[in-house]
Amino acid sequence: MSITKHMPLKLVALCVALLASVALLAGCESDEVKSAKENLNTEIERVESQMADLQSEIETAEALAQTEDAPLDETVIPSLESAISQAKTIEFTAPDTPSGLDEINAEIDNLKAIDYTADIQTLKDAEQVVNDSIAQMKQVTNPSEAFVIERLQGIEGIGDISAVTEDNDPNGQLGKSGGYTATVYFTSPLVDQSDVIGSTVIEKGTEGGGAIEVYANVDDANKRKDYLSAFDGGILSSGSHEVVGTVLVRTSDKLTASQQKELEAAIIEALTRLS
Repeated sequence: MSITKHMPLKLVALCVALLASVALLAGCESDEVKSAKENLNTEIERVESQMADLQSEIETAEALAQTEDAPLDETVIPSLESAISQAKTIEFTAPDTPSGLDEINAEIDNLKAIDYTADIQTLKDAEQVVNDSIAQMKQVTNPSEAFVIERLQGIEGIGDISAVTEDNDPNGQLGKSGGYTATVYFTSPLVDQSDVIGSTVIEKGTEGGGAIEVYANVDDANKRKDYLSAFDGGILSSGSHEVVGTVLVRTSDKLTASQQKELEAAIIEALTRLS
């Protein structure tokens, strides 16, 4: 028998209305909850986008770490690899959407605290250091005579500059196998030129201030440095000598040790400056 058969019509209508209202409320969310869920999704999308950018930067960095181009500073590749390893420890899993408004807002606050911008920039900075070092190495790998002269000009402690030719090369090694592809001598106001034998920059040689010897490869430059090192500390010592790329930077033995170091550093900075 139907329950409603013996109920007043008004009561039946009221019950039906109540049941409909309960069903409607059960299937609806407040505007506040809907808005909170939208904000949550927005934050999830933001973080996931940053994660995608980070992963892309990791791939770029990994490719650079495998480059066959030699950097001037050998430590920059290990530093890049360290930055890559650190970036790979970063993980993100999107949270499930809570049902309660307070829980949703709490999750939003957690997500807002996540920002991988600095991590991405750290990789970019490490990549830039590697790229700069590679560019510097290329710059001092068998550079032209004109480049060397241009970079020496204006350095404090360097006076007159002159490049050797086959006709006036004191060592007779210009352009020969294992020899230098260019040599540029310079005088220095720090050296008393009256104590130096010779009337021209090239005749005075390294004693007058120093010289830049350019070689075709690193091995040739290092062989020349090793040869000069054999005379260090003796009466035939020819001053300081340091290899940068395939270039041998030499300074006069008539300079003090501190003057040699300062002038050598200034020359290397000029030769490796990216501009």
